[in-house]
Amino acid sequence: MISLLCPTRGRPDQAERLIKSFFNTQKNQNQILFYVADDDECKEQYYELFNKYKLGFYRGPPMSTSFIWNFLAHQATGEMITLIGDDVEIKTKNWDEIFFQANKIYEDKIYVLTVDDGRQDRFAQNDGRMRCDHPTVNKKWIQTLKYFVPPFFMHRYLDAYTRNLAIEIDRFIEIKEVLFEHLKLETISDKTGKLSRSWFDHDKHIYETLAKRYYDVDLELLKKTITN
Repeated sequence: MISLLCPTRGRPDQAERLIKSFFNTQKNQNQILFYVADDDECKEQYYELFNKYKLGFYRGPPMSTSFIWNFLAHQATGEMITLIGDDVEIKTKNWDEIFFQANKIYEDKIYVLTVDDGRQDRFAQNDGRMRCDHPTVNKKWIQTLKYFVPPFFMHRYLDAYTRNLAIEIDRFIEIKEVLFEHLKLETISDKTGKLSRSWFDHDKHIYETLAKRYYDVDLELLKKTITN
């Protein structure tokens, strides 16, 4: 099973768009989990939405998205864990079958899998590899590092940090045929988008200073876990 984890705020319509695409494209029965803050103006709409689709969700105090993704990762029952946002639509049929095949590549299950987010050309990487906006890992990755995404960031640079680790240990799996399409960039102008943008300077500072200390430790933990 694959567990998709989604913090969502102020966007029930977009969350429903994601939910519909999740059910319409999966071949097997997977899991999608949501987190809604108690102060969300749309929380009642969310509760109705999740009841309509009979989905599991969590409610609690407002937290950073990194905290929420890590919290949901510990609640998830899937062997594979995927980070996703409420501004995404899954476009590829049977994407989960492709994920399952990728999960068999390494016996030790240490890897990061990435897919096309529909914006690869706009944000091309200098090293020629794909972006990693929606990383997928096996639970073995989480057990090794003790977290899904680095908790010292609020929202930004999670993907870059995780991507760098995977590339450094040569365990970065690029799945170009699967599309998890982001909405158009104008979504950054709504309340939720502005909130995530407000964390940029904080996360940039952490990435350029403190993160390097943790990165070296994480790298060694992953190297020791690799068996093949």
